[in-house]
Amino acid sequence: MAYTVIRTDLLSGTDVGADLVSLRVLKSEEPVEVENGTIVELEKLEKDNREVWQAKVATAESDVSKCAIVASVETMYDERKKNLDEFINEKGAVCRGYIPRSRNIYSVTKEGFVGGTAPAVDGKVGIGEGGKLDTGSTGWGTCIAIEVAGRYTYYVIQLA
Repeated sequence: MAYTVIRTDLLSGTDVGADLVSLRVLKSEEPVEVENGTIVELEKLEKDNREVWQAKVATAESDVSKCAIVASVETMYDERKKNLDEFINEKGAVCRGYIPRSRNIYSVTKEGFVGGTAPAVDGKVGIGEGGKLDTGSTGWGTCIAIEVAGRYTYYVIQLA
């Protein structure tokens, strides 16, 4: 199974530390695994911890000002895994998240879209099922380019 591959092209968290967060994704208080590129909604800091946020997978109704984009470093401990699309943040892992800012740019592979349905250039996207991007919705951003880099095709998203 291929997972989403993300590039943090021009996300402000790449050089503005205040736009980076550490988070753990939960569903009904239980930790869940999460792909890079997933949009999550930050809920609260973990008890007795000023660094790690509890988050849930974002929905179309989520407040974008409380959201983050999961983009952890792809460290794979299973030596049989070699490709970026084999990486997933394991259940209970602390993930790296980027706070979205207007006009920031990032790229994801087609797996980052609901049903693997990627947009055309100038296509609008919103938050869909499972925190993935949805081409049938709006409010998150616009696909400004499609780029092939090595084995991956990236859909470049500029945030609204």
